[in-house]
Amino acid sequence: MSQTLTKEVIYTVSSQLEKSVEIVDADWRDKYGLAVILLRHKKTVVQLNGVEITMSFTPCKLSKIRWINDNRFLAATYENNKRNIFIVDLSGKLLHSFKGGEAFEEIVVGKEGIWISYFDEGIFGNGISTEGLVLFDMTGNILLRYHSDLLNRNTIADCYALCEGRGTSVWIFPYTDFPLVEINSKERTSRTYPVPELLHGAHALCIRGKYAYFFDPYNSNQKMYQLKIGTQKPLLLGTVQGALRGLDPSETSHFISISLNQEVVLYQVINGDEYQYI
Repeated sequence: MSQTLTKEVIYTVSSQLEKSVEIVDADWRDKYGLAVILLRHKKTVVQLNGVEITMSFTPCKLSKIRWINDNRFLAATYENNKRNIFIVDLSGKLLHSFKGGEAFEEIVVGKEGIWISYFDEGIFGNGISTEGLVLFDMTGNILLRYHSDLLNRNTIADCYALCEGRGTSVWIFPYTDFPLVEINSKERTSRTYPVPELLHGAHALCIRGKYAYFFDPYNSNQKMYQLKIGTQKPLLLGTVQGALRGLDPSETSHFISISLNQEVVLYQVINGDEYQYI
């Protein structure tokens, strides 16, 4: 069956504002719409479906935003040694805040909690970041530590990519050997699948059924590949510009991107074979 990569631009910074406004991060859920962090005049602001909200607190510059449900979202800042994860309602009221560790790389929110992965600076540093990947509840309590709590695991030196899986699982793509790893938070186990060297170094990952999609491996110039999990024959889907992140399996689109043209873009892979014979 043939595969097609489609593109949909869902947000654009006006050409009149390009020099004064920058898209910092964005999240999309089919049910909830678009959440965006903008940098405007050296200050970060949050927009939910085009409406700017007033925050009831004054955090440092925000760096990441994720939907939690239809009345809450997560915002984060890279500030270390402080409360850097914020749970906020749609009116901008702060509900909870906690320390999410140093040098975090990616954040994924699922029904099981908040997953935070870390760069090598955090993993080889101090505190909770040394775990490589941590699952928190919505108030900051630690539910799962990758290096300490998993029954079987590969070592993470740097978690290059993280994405939500089905149920209560997540998938990671860790340096140095770059296996594809599925983590079951309920059973506290992991399963590892080999990945061809061509895909090593990918910075974004999406899992749909029996297929994995990898974006921007080493020396690929932002190419996207499809791989049937457990095989060694990747398929080139095309070249995509921007910074991509894999979306939840329940979403229509596979990736969200912030492009160099100050656009938020959704990418979908049309692959009717994803969920056959699982």
